[in-house]
Amino acid sequence: MDQGVDAPEWRMVGGNAIAIPGAQGRVERLVFDKGVAIYRSEIEAVADCRFTVPNQLPQPWLGFSVQLAGSAALSTLGGKTCAMAEDTLALMRVGPSGFVLDLPAGMLIRHTGVAVSLRILKQQLNGTMPLRLAPFMERGKTLERFETLPLPASVKTLATDLFGPSLDGPLRAMTIEGLGKQLFSQALRAFCEHNPVGQPFTAWELMRFDEMLAHIRDHLDDTLAGRTFAAQAGLKLARVEQMFKALRGVSLAAFVRGERLRAARRLLHEEKLPVSEVAIRLGYRHVANFSRAYRAQFGEAPATTLHRPRNRTPQRR
Repeated sequence: MDQGVDAPEWRMVGGNAIAIPGAQGRVERLVFDKGVAIYRSEIEAVADCRFTVPNQLPQPWLGFSVQLAGSAALSTLGGKTCAMAEDTLALMRVGPSGFVLDLPAGMLIRHTGVAVSLRILKQQLNGTMPLRLAPFMERGKTLERFETLPLPASVKTLATDLFGPSLDGPLRAMTIEGLGKQLFSQALRAFCEHNPVGQPFTAWELMRFDEMLAHIRDHLDDTLAGRTFAAQAGLKLARVEQMFKALRGVSLAAFVRGERLRAARRLLHEEKLPVSEVAIRLGYRHVANFSRAYRAQFGEAPATTLHRPRNRTPQRR
């Protein structure tokens, strides 16, 4: 690339030059054994530009994204958005359609990320499941979630090293793989230890919270199941809302609604139950209300899900 007086400070070694209208730079994607993919990119927008990043990994997967320089706006076809600001760490789960990045003219971004398949990650966790991670690990190929937090110094150091001159040499791929796996483990630890509400929860509260989740899932026909359990367990509703926001990323009501609708999707697609029966099973008094909520959640009518063949599972990468 031409490095004139106003050219940015390019740091990335290796990768491929991009061919995006309105932008210049380099990108690289390396896939290693055990379902680990490492991404690096350094892009300057010479004009306002938008480009699609296709999902090239088998679904589902979980990834950490580190924005070392610049900022970008990320959005998905499912309607999720995430501000990729400088010095931020983002945990991402993206659907099969991938995502779109918007860059304003003059913006230089330096970004790296690591993605791991959920199957491999579950094996690595060896049967444990941090509460902060649970919302990202739920079943469903179309699930999309994002959460950002300030970039920890240890993670920034590893991410910066992925743009260092030491990567140029015969051990390049091995070095990138080692740094990428360290970055993922450090980012995962930082994310699980981060408390958005700034107030730690006691072991007793966390135990009651797990019990509450099980109670809600066992009583999906009762929209007040969570509130009932909280009252019986001696938890204040305001504290329950804090826990849901911190540990699941949603309100109690949004969690209950999501669980009911995901259960509805399973009943429609896998058990082929009539729409009216599914609505009744899940506590909806009116089928029309159920249909509206279902369409808002999944972008299609319940009847469309019902009549889709069970063995029709599109594979998009």
